[in-house]
Amino acid sequence: MTQELEALLELDRHDKAIREQARKIEGLKRRRQALLDAIAREQSEFLAKKRAFEELQRHSREKSREVDDLDAQIRADTEKLRTGLLSYKEMEALRIRVEHARARIDQLEDEALALITQVEEQAPLIRKAEQDFLAWKAKIEHDIAQIDAEITGHIAELERLQGERPLRTAVVEPKLLHRYEELRARYEDPVVPITHGICSGCNLRVSEITTERVRAEIVTCENCSRLLYVK
Repeated sequence: MTQELEALLELDRHDKAIREQARKIEGLKRRRQALLDAIAREQSEFLAKKRAFEELQRHSREKSREVDDLDAQIRADTEKLRTGLLSYKEMEALRIRVEHARARIDQLEDEALALITQVEEQAPLIRKAEQDFLAWKAKIEHDIAQIDAEITGHIAELERLQGERPLRTAVVEPKLLHRYEELRARYEDPVVPITHGICSGCNLRVSEITTERVRAEIVTCENCSRLLYVK
């Protein structure tokens, strides 16, 4: 293997290592974002359940206040009837109102009791859902912290490799480096070996002339233009 080819392959290996670090970082970032999206989704679902429960509680309190208010009205009206300080017409109207209120309060009490029962049944379920969500969220946040640590490690390695790259390019012949950089913008594998007369980049057969030349020098594939060499 010529020194020129050795330098080119070393640069290619170095670029592959850079690309691998970048790929790992992107993969970890996607995984991190997926976990953040999962937290947001689960939190949204839990908060919707919590808001529904709080609405049930509010409705229960309002119904109970409605019962209390109607009960207070019945007591006040009953007291007025007991004192008898009203006209007969007023007494009759008040008596009818009391009768209707008593019929109404029975229904309200049943409704209030049903709501209280629902609140009592759902309260432990909501508490359990919150505990489960917080425990799950803590685990996911721990996973995210580990991913952040991995990302930091890969970024440090990527920066080290990028910092060393000029040392690799400096020993490659300028024209060859220029051609390599052009191909690297198109392919992940700009430098590939010929195997049994076939370019391992495009998997097409190259000419016999190219096969012979590549034994003595670095040539390009006539099909895909990749730089070729023989192992």
